[in-house]
Amino acid sequence: MKTIFHFFRNIIIALFLILGAGFYLGHEMTENLLNAPWDEILGIVNHKGMTPAMREAEAWSGGKMVSVISSDGTELKGTWMPDPGAGRPTVILIHGLYQNRSMCLPFVRIYRNLGYNMLLIDQRGHGESGGGRTTWGLKETEDLSAWVKWARRNTPSGKIGLHGVSLGAAMSLLYSGTEEGRNLSFVISDSSYGNLEQLAEEKLFTWLGDERALWSLRAIYPFFQGDLLFRYHKTTRDMDPLNAVTHSTVPTLFLHGTADTLVPYERAEELYEVSSSPSKKLYLFENVTHAAEWGASPSTYSKVVGDFLKENGV
Repeated sequence: MKTIFHFFRNIIIALFLILGAGFYLGHEMTENLLNAPWDEILGIVNHKGMTPAMREAEAWSGGKMVSVISSDGTELKGTWMPDPGAGRPTVILIHGLYQNRSMCLPFVRIYRNLGYNMLLIDQRGHGESGGGRTTWGLKETEDLSAWVKWARRNTPSGKIGLHGVSLGAAMSLLYSGTEEGRNLSFVISDSSYGNLEQLAEEKLFTWLGDERALWSLRAIYPFFQGDLLFRYHKTTRDMDPLNAVTHSTVPTLFLHGTADTLVPYERAEELYEVSSSPSKKLYLFENVTHAAEWGASPSTYSKVVGDFLKENGV
């Protein structure tokens, strides 16, 4: 009997040790997701602190700095450029990873010509916003909720849309799939990724050069998901644009370059295919790299965006 008792006791102890190690590694995986040097992994030049261009833009545009407080107490900064006309719609412009709101200044011309109010925002951990780091959608949808509420108070027409680039596009799609997001008038998604795990695995494999490391990470996934659920009440499904668009009813325009090596254009095709929006459109820019569509063809970009908005009565 003692031998059997010791056998089962050792099994129970071993299971507790395995579970303990798993939860620890799952926690560490979350921290690595939030704190990894993604600029090095993804090959992105870090411009998130370069904000002087916004000061100049505010001066020549008549814009002013504004701020909101997100649900976790983080202060977020933006620039409000209202149109002088009455009853105008508002577009919230959202930059990419390791950038700041000045990245969206080229789009000011588009929306100024269309008679829109514009709200250019710094995502958390970027530019002049607090938060310290990107959370890949764990907190950004709440941030966008705060900005949309601010915009509604300053938009008598009630028409609010999002125009995001790269990470900003992904966050726009995530928000459009929420209950609050269904009240948006439109979403312009420029160069969004589809599945976060897929993006991370592709880039980590290139960076690490060892598939065995990926198999180790996959073994920890269940504990990683548990850690996310415990700490943030979300899982990676809540962070995936590919999942979010299946719940979205917002008119959505997907833009992508066919020469994009950071996020292949096939991701835009996948997003378009599974989107449940009754009014959706996909436009691919031939031989254009990641988030470079405007620079490659400003006139085409402006026309595609303008036509889509007019078709949807915005």
